[in-house]
Amino acid sequence: MKLQLKLKEAIITLFCVFISAAGFAQSTGKIAGTVTDKKTGETLIGVTVKIKNTSKGLSTNVEGRYIIEGLAPGKYTVQASYVGYATKEITEIAVGANSATTINIVMEESNSQDLNEVVITSKARQESVSTLYANQKANLSISSGISAELIRKSPDRNTSDVLKRVSGASIQDNKFIIVRGLSDRYNSAMLNNAVLPNTEVDKKAFSFDILPANLIDAIVVNKTASADIPGDFSGGVVQITTKDFPDNKFLNLSLGTSFNTQSTFKDFLKTTNGGNGVFGTYHKDRNIPSSFPSRSDYLNLPVADRVSMSKQFANNWGYGGVKSILGPIFQANYGTTKRFKDDSQFGTVLSLSYRYDERLKESEQKAYAGDALGDQFNDKVYSYNTNIGGLANFAYSWGNNKIALKNIYNKVLENQFTSREGFDDSQTKFLRTADYLLQRSLISNQLTGNHLLSEERKIKLDWNLNFANTDRKEPGFKRMEYQEENGQPGYTRASIPSSGQADPRFGGNFSSKLNENLYGGSFDITVPVKWFQDNNKIKFGYFGQYRKRDFAARVIGFSRNGTFDTSLLNLPQDQIFAPENIRENGFVLNEITNGADQYNANSFLNAGYVMFDGYLTEKLRLGIGARLESYHQKLTSADNTFTPLVVDTTYTNLLPSVNLIYNLTEKANIRLSGSQTVGRPEFREIAPFSFYDFNKNVSVVGNPDLKQSKTTNVDLGYAVYPSSGQVFSVSAFYKHFDLPIEQSLQLGTSGRTFGYTNSESATLYGIEMEFRRSLDFIGERFNDFTFSTNASYMKSKVKVSETVNKTGERPLQGQSPYLINAGVQYNSKAENSMGVSLLYNRIGKRIWAVGNVQDPDIYEKSRNVLDLQISKKFAKSRAEVKLNYSDILNNKAIFYQKPRGTDPNAGFDAKTDHINISDRFGSTITLGFSYRIK
Repeated sequence: MKLQLKLKEAIITLFCVFISAAGFAQSTGKIAGTVTDKKTGETLIGVTVKIKNTSKGLSTNVEGRYIIEGLAPGKYTVQASYVGYATKEITEIAVGANSATTINIVMEESNSQDLNEVVITSKARQESVSTLYANQKANLSISSGISAELIRKSPDRNTSDVLKRVSGASIQDNKFIIVRGLSDRYNSAMLNNAVLPNTEVDKKAFSFDILPANLIDAIVVNKTASADIPGDFSGGVVQITTKDFPDNKFLNLSLGTSFNTQSTFKDFLKTTNGGNGVFGTYHKDRNIPSSFPSRSDYLNLPVADRVSMSKQFANNWGYGGVKSILGPIFQANYGTTKRFKDDSQFGTVLSLSYRYDERLKESEQKAYAGDALGDQFNDKVYSYNTNIGGLANFAYSWGNNKIALKNIYNKVLENQFTSREGFDDSQTKFLRTADYLLQRSLISNQLTGNHLLSEERKIKLDWNLNFANTDRKEPGFKRMEYQEENGQPGYTRASIPSSGQADPRFGGNFSSKLNENLYGGSFDITVPVKWFQDNNKIKFGYFGQYRKRDFAARVIGFSRNGTFDTSLLNLPQDQIFAPENIRENGFVLNEITNGADQYNANSFLNAGYVMFDGYLTEKLRLGIGARLESYHQKLTSADNTFTPLVVDTTYTNLLPSVNLIYNLTEKANIRLSGSQTVGRPEFREIAPFSFYDFNKNVSVVGNPDLKQSKTTNVDLGYAVYPSSGQVFSVSAFYKHFDLPIEQSLQLGTSGRTFGYTNSESATLYGIEMEFRRSLDFIGERFNDFTFSTNASYMKSKVKVSETVNKTGERPLQGQSPYLINAGVQYNSKAENSMGVSLLYNRIGKRIWAVGNVQDPDIYEKSRNVLDLQISKKFAKSRAEVKLNYSDILNNKAIFYQKPRGTDPNAGFDAKTDHINISDRFGSTITLGFSYRIK
């Protein structure tokens, strides 16, 4: 009850803070936007933008932005003029009270000798169409993206859900991006042009589910390289941007809740002392006591002292039943731009989000070793998840300068209790439990600047200083097993190792801490040149990044001691490790931490680049450049016998890139791209540390001998933009990998173990298509309907021994043969509009782990995902209700192996295939209410 009162008080306080910050009222409106060059898509600095026949106006700033304020409601004509360009007049611009009308202007170079005679007139609606063409055609790289407006119209709650809609992209484990079918380790993520750190201890990946969708302004996935983008990718670079200068003041508040068909109001299991999970914290008695000595010191103590030390650990092994509840969802966004008399301005964007939910995952698993069947069991995984996110962006611009400070904080708490019931390989029945908790936080701070160094020559300087910290704790991961005794019903006998031994599976207590700091800096200088055509440019710059990670784990477990009192084994889980049972003829802790359970690592990347971007002819654009990257990586650890292990490598790579764009018409172009990129081993992939994933029933271990991979990329694309919001594009691509890095099953290990290996080489080719079209051609009734789809077909080939795979080849690990995204959206144009979205996603089967001569490849089966959103605005569009129905079909997630000797490329057969894991998550219904305060 006290916890609920605290939560209510906190939410009320947050509402008051945001409402007090929003005490403003306006009776006038404004016109705002950016001005860009029609040919290059570059923003133009110093363009004079004014209201025709008035003195109201100003020049665009260093970002090409303008805001004309203090306009009475009505219709206006905006006039834009710039030396060397035709004057542009935009008519019929409607301005309302208390609102901003966005008009992005596209300027054309003038061929006339008398520049004052050239005036181009466009209506507001036509100008938005021209801006769309210019922006979509301007990017040098072949890319796909999604805007804040489309994010708002989808049922997506976090960035990983949003990325499912991007052409050629899919999401694995509801967190990690797959681009063009390539696994997460071949992709990288950037936030406001700074590289994001890894959030996972076991892989090179950023967990996109920690970024709430409401924080995002736009997402672009670059699928081809250019010299000004870091070269450590083969699939794509995800670039996420957030706002700094709002066009209009806003305060948006929303409350909601979610219902899961498999979870909500159902009977759950939970540890008896879980802490304040709804606030993202855990009870500190899960931690190892601060006075507990090191492994060597502890094991050298007399038995009596070890018994005394063992009693310092809290008896928190018990669990009980609870009823699952509806989870609260809260979001608040505030933004404003303050304009000063000297035309300088200060922008603020603040955002806070909170989400708590309780979920049940039901899983059936069978552990195969070759064709032999080991443990068989059913899992019920009860998850209690908290996600707290905050954003604070501040920006100041004056003259031709801008400085911005952008900050993101995210904290996630995942508490899972798993009940596992089944048979081991000797057909003995067991009940196993696992109490797992993960707390992770991400802090990202960026200081950026944009400056026009020479107003005459238009030389620009952009710079970025950034810091990020990832903190990850796994305290008190406990596992326990009870078996049936002498054929008696029920699980009455605990499996605890004999004296002098410990086993993390039976009375084990695992804890780990990871802390990583990332320091980065970069600058880019753009110099206009008149080579071949006017307004071309040379761009060069530097990128540096230093990473430092410290990781340490301790593995501690109870064992029987001395002349053991066997009656203790029949005690229930909440009593068995009570202080009175920790004694010289009872239980005592043993530590089995080894040298591989800790590592320290650092890396230093230095990169410089130079590139040319411009038009060789009126229609042919060339982007050509080279990037030189020097990467030093060092990891210090030890093997299981505490023999020191040091991995110290340096890679130097020259990475060329060429992008050609030929504009067939103003609405269509052809692109050709070629580049070389790399894939560098991550700290975890080379660390000898082994971790057991209880839910997947596998251990994961690194490989200190892992090498860097190289990728040669070739892309050919065609795109046409027939009218506003409509697109058809198709592209073909080819990639050759040298020493690709893959996750594989390790041969000859006890239990199932995943490791990392370099395959000799691989090839990948494919084709992708994107189509978006209004359905107005069917009839007037369908003016407000839009159909969109994107699909990709890929084929990869890795040569392997026929003793492993009888065909002598297989796909790349993690690579899907196809991706499909499709959707129909309805959005009425009425003030209190209604919207409906139906979205579908499917990926082809992909290899989860590469097999060996004993174990066939493990595949993840295709799965259909169907999402529905219905929204309705009212109160003059200031209030909105949204109903989301996610994963309507609720297909199982299935991981399977083909029997040895059968065709590995054959389709899934539930009768004959070896199903390793079968998970079901349930469908989720989310109801939310939002209100925009002016």
